[in-house]
Amino acid sequence: MKKYIILALSLLTVLGCAQFEELKGVSEVKPLTTGITVTTNTVDASVPRPDSYTVRFINYDEKLDISAQTDAAGKVSVSNLIPGRYNVTVSAEVAHSGFTYYYSGTLTNKIITSDTSLSIDVAASKAGALVFKEIYFNGSTGYYFKDQFYEIYNNSDDVQYVDGLCIGTLMPATASTTIYNWIVEDGHPENYVYLGAVWQIPGGGTDYPVKPGESIIIAQGAQNHMLIKETSPVDLSKAEFETFMVNQTVNPDNPESVNMTLKIDFNVLGTQWLSSVFGCAYVIFFPDREFDNATWVQPDGYTTKAKEFPIDCIIDAVELVNNATKINQKRMPTILDAGATFTGATYTGQSVSRKIRSTKDGRNLYMDTNNSSDDFQVNEVAVVRRDGVGAPSWSPAAK
Repeated sequence: MKKYIILALSLLTVLGCAQFEELKGVSEVKPLTTGITVTTNTVDASVPRPDSYTVRFINYDEKLDISAQTDAAGKVSVSNLIPGRYNVTVSAEVAHSGFTYYYSGTLTNKIITSDTSLSIDVAASKAGALVFKEIYFNGSTGYYFKDQFYEIYNNSDDVQYVDGLCIGTLMPATASTTIYNWIVEDGHPENYVYLGAVWQIPGGGTDYPVKPGESIIIAQGAQNHMLIKETSPVDLSKAEFETFMVNQTVNPDNPESVNMTLKIDFNVLGTQWLSSVFGCAYVIFFPDREFDNATWVQPDGYTTKAKEFPIDCIIDAVELVNNATKINQKRMPTILDAGATFTGATYTGQSVSRKIRSTKDGRNLYMDTNNSSDDFQVNEVAVVRRDGVGAPSWSPAAK
C-alpha cells in the first residue's frame, strides 16, 4: 500500500531520527475535493424524494472510505480525498404509504487525480417482500460444494406465496473484466438482467404460503451433508426445495424436499447445479412470460447465451464476488444492487447473510437497501435459519 501525507495536516509532535527514517519514500500529495450532484432523472415524479443522500467514496486499493451527506438539493462537496480509483455510491431511503423506497446509484472505477465535480443519477426501487437472507456458496474444506443453499425470507407484514418463484444467476457466471454488451430486440439492454440458469418452484399459486418472519431453504441437494462430508457445516435434509437434476443417478433425490424445475440451462452442467464458489450474481423473481429455451440473446462479439428478463420482474438481487478486488467488476444493474458482498476465500464453510435492521412483533426485519456491501455480513460458519427464524407449517422442517 502506498503511503501519503496530506499537506493540510500538521505534525503535532517532534519526530525523532528513527521516525524520519520511516518516512523515506513517502509521497506528498494535495488533498482533493470533489463536488457531487445527485439527480433523479429516471425516477417517476410520483415517487417520494428523500431529504438527503449518503455519498460514499471507496478506494479499495488504499482502503479508504469517506462518507458525506448531501443537502436537500442533492449537492455535497467531499474533501480530503487522495488521488486514486474510486467507487462512488449514492444511497437514500424514504418511507411512504406503507412502503420503503430505496435510492441507489454508482460510479465504478472513477479515477480522481484533481479537484473535480461529478453528477450521479440515481434510480428508485420499492422494497420486495421476499429477500435473500443467507447464501452459502463457497463450499467446505476438501473441495466439497454439494452443500450450497439459499435461504429466502419473508421480510414483509403479509403472507407471501412462493409458488412459481424463480432463482437465477446472471452471466457471466463469475465477476470478470469482460464487459458484455447484450443485444436485445428493443435496443434497451439496460432494462434487463441476463440469466444463464433459472430454477422455478412448482405449485398452483397457493400451495406454499410463507408467513412474515418465516423462510424457505433452496438446497443444491437436500441431504445431511454433515454425514456425507465431515467438514460440511450444514444439514439440508429438511430443506423445502432442492435443485435435483433428473436423468442422473449420482446424487440422490430426497422425497421430502420438493424438486424445483430447471427452466433455463445455458449455464447448468453435469449432475448438479453448481453455482460458482467464486460468487455468482443471484436474483429471485416471478416471470412475466413463458420460458423458451429455444431462443436466447448474446453479447456483441461473444457466443455466451442468456435469457433476458425485465428488471421490473426482479424481487431481490445479490451480487457475490470472490474478494474485494472484484467489486469493480459488476454484472448486476446498480438499481438492483449498488454494491457486492464476498467471503474472501473458497471452501471455508463461510456464508453471507443479511444484517438485522430491527424487530417487529417478535420477528426480525432485515436490511434491504439494494446495496449488498452494506446489507450483508460474513459468517464464519453457514447456518440454516440463522437467528431462530421459523419454517412454514407445511415444511419438512416443521414436522
